[in-house]
Amino acid sequence: MPAATNRAPIDYEELRRPYNTVRLLAASAFFLTIIVRSFVADERIGLLLLLPVALVIGDAAYRRSTPGTDPVPSLYLDATVICLGLAYHGPDPGFYGLTLVIMLLIGAVMLPPIRSLGLVAYMVALMGISIWLDAMGAPFVGALQETSNTAVLDAVFVAWFVAAAAAIVFLGMRIVLAQQDRAARALAQERRAVELKNEFVSMVSHELRTPLTGISGFTQTLAETWPRLPKHEVDEFLDIMGRETNHLSNLVEDILVIPRLEAGQLRMDVEELDLAVEIHAVSAMVFDESELSVGIPAGVGVDADRTRLHQVLRNLLENARKYGGDEVLIEGERSTDGTFHVAVSDNGPGVPDADRERIFEHFEQLSTGDGRMAQGVGLGLPIARKLCRAMGGDLWYEGRFPTGATFRFSLPLAHAGTPDLGAAGQLSPGMAVGD
Repeated sequence: MPAATNRAPIDYEELRRPYNTVRLLAASAFFLTIIVRSFVADERIGLLLLLPVALVIGDAAYRRSTPGTDPVPSLYLDATVICLGLAYHGPDPGFYGLTLVIMLLIGAVMLPPIRSLGLVAYMVALMGISIWLDAMGAPFVGALQETSNTAVLDAVFVAWFVAAAAAIVFLGMRIVLAQQDRAARALAQERRAVELKNEFVSMVSHELRTPLTGISGFTQTLAETWPRLPKHEVDEFLDIMGRETNHLSNLVEDILVIPRLEAGQLRMDVEELDLAVEIHAVSAMVFDESELSVGIPAGVGVDADRTRLHQVLRNLLENARKYGGDEVLIEGERSTDGTFHVAVSDNGPGVPDADRERIFEHFEQLSTGDGRMAQGVGLGLPIARKLCRAMGGDLWYEGRFPTGATFRFSLPLAHAGTPDLGAAGQLSPGMAVGD
């Protein structure tokens, strides 16, 4: 943590534009005040300050519009010009004290502590020089004191200086508070990420262990009792082992596809597919024929990757089987945007309004019953949505009345023209997402 002591309270780049706007306004007002005072009150000696004040105006205008500049030269330029103005006014403990306090506040906002003290030390040295020159009778130092009615100019100077300093400190405080809010949000996100990682490890461990335990148990049973088991029991054991192996393979594929999707490196072998044929093929692996109604007409051609389309359908159908009651219906319709919409509907409890986007986040599940937490790691829906978008479509949730849920996804129709895939990039056979 030693480096923290050398860091400014705020990021200067966040304050650069408003800070230099305040400098520009304050210096311009002071410039005009000098001109008016010099000609109206016939105090021409004040014109000597116009050049340094003009330098501040030019510097503020440049740094206001130029990112990446350093605040230190600006602060030292301001300190120099302010001390010239104080010398012109003449040694005054009140003015000097007020100036040092305000510059210390500005430095504390803009600079690390040591450099802030260095700025104040620089001003103290300049003030000491002006006091010495005044004692030596220098003509410029204290020239304003020799004129009459300096109260107006004093008031203008103090008002502008205090207002500018207050504005800078106020802006700095606002930025500090905003940084604290961002840090708090980042910390909360980091904690959530750690929680998600722990939940993921726990859920995946459970999900992997369950089929592995079944496969291991049935394998050991078959190895020890195969000669004595009736054929129908052997077939039943092998069927169970096959289903558990399938489940394990699907789970591993879901886990492995996430980093490739996030990196935009998932390869898509896009081809023209008969949607009805693919839906019936996947449905037969998830449902018995009596549990599912498919209303997709034959001959609907879509451009998609067969493996990824099966993954989308499998995740949606398994989700409907786990959470969707006792009726599942698959329907479809053509859209005017050159896509075909597929709806997977059920008569389950549905999804609360507040959770309709959360279910598409990684590792999220709804705890509305023991059955919903019995299986799965909360990856199916987010993966299905990302895959649909990677193939040029989308996936979203729609509620059903009075109860139930519909997950609808779209895919580009074959011969409907090349879809606009946005950030995923244009796909062609054998091309990776993001290429």
